[in-house]
Amino acid sequence: MDMKPAMDARKRMEPDLALFMALFVLAGIGVAMIYSASAVNAMKIYGDSFYFLKKQVLWVIIGFIMLIVIQQVDYRKLQDYTMVMILGSLILLVLVLIPGVGHNVKGSARWLHMGSVSIQPSEFVKIVIIIYIAKMFSSEKNEGHLVRFLVPLIIVAVVFMLIMMQPDFGTSIDLLIVSVFMLFISGFPLVYILFLFIISIPMFYLLIYQVTYRRERILAYLNPWNDRYGIGYHIIQSFIAFKKGGFLGAGLGNGTQKIARLPEPHTDFIFAVVAEETGVIGTVLIAFLFFIVFWKGMEISLNAPDRFGMLLGAGLSLMIAVQAYINIAVVCGILPTTGLPLPFISYGGSSLITNMVAGGIILNISRYSGAVDKGISLEGGIREWLS
Repeated sequence: MDMKPAMDARKRMEPDLALFMALFVLAGIGVAMIYSASAVNAMKIYGDSFYFLKKQVLWVIIGFIMLIVIQQVDYRKLQDYTMVMILGSLILLVLVLIPGVGHNVKGSARWLHMGSVSIQPSEFVKIVIIIYIAKMFSSEKNEGHLVRFLVPLIIVAVVFMLIMMQPDFGTSIDLLIVSVFMLFISGFPLVYILFLFIISIPMFYLLIYQVTYRRERILAYLNPWNDRYGIGYHIIQSFIAFKKGGFLGAGLGNGTQKIARLPEPHTDFIFAVVAEETGVIGTVLIAFLFFIVFWKGMEISLNAPDRFGMLLGAGLSLMIAVQAYINIAVVCGILPTTGLPLPFISYGGSSLITNMVAGGIILNISRYSGAVDKGISLEGGIREWLS
């Protein structure tokens, strides 16, 4: 039964206000913390303490414009451009690996220069893969589980390897976690998921433990004080920032760890600056805001009018939450260093706009939530999997 006419006939609701406000507040906190974390270094390097702030404000404005526009566009239309987006993504991921085309920073070729602007294709590719998986797993074609499992698996594997070649281990892991989660809620048999896990073990052994700098990160994670001025230096400085912050924090702008101590204080380790300057209160607030984003996103997905909307909303919600909590866990010393930025808060246009676009799509799904009851839900997918 085609439910599209029923959806079209229904008046769209207003987008979810709680989700919008959570995204708005996170972006606002990001602007404030980026200025605090970068002002000293920006003055030292560029002679302008507002250097990074001005760029980030511009990205926030562009991101919110895109969010507002995208939340007006029917999410179902994304299915019509899936293969074009996949092809474009693969081309971009190959381009960054070509010497002279991709921009190499600290040994990682993750960026493409477009005039004075640098973009990180792997960030945008995450959304494309989620759209593709949502379309494939929501298809009603009479294909067996195996065919529907293998085709997306091959696409994800190719994208995973291209991102790993940059190398960008954090983004690759984020992509894999979201992909497996979407497979799980789609109701695929447990044996396929177990098979995927088993064949991944030797691959991860080669990609992680047999690569020197990744092995060193794991050893530093286990005991950073063994090399406190080398590989363990970063996380130890993060611990010191948390200790200095205490419960109430030193006050916005009053942190000292960001000055020649914390690595990348306005990007990957900005959460440590938050901890020092706003204390436990600030860190808990940010963690709670990300929980709201995830909770509202999943709630919207549960009430989506079709299977594509359910999978798309769930995948995008998890994408934001996984990246956020991995970053927080790394800065807190719970996980080894991965190089993932904190969504909406870390400096960087590609990450910010990617997450704004994801938020816009989820908000659009919320406008149709409850429009049609097809009996398709997250719980339904889990029940199908258990059976």
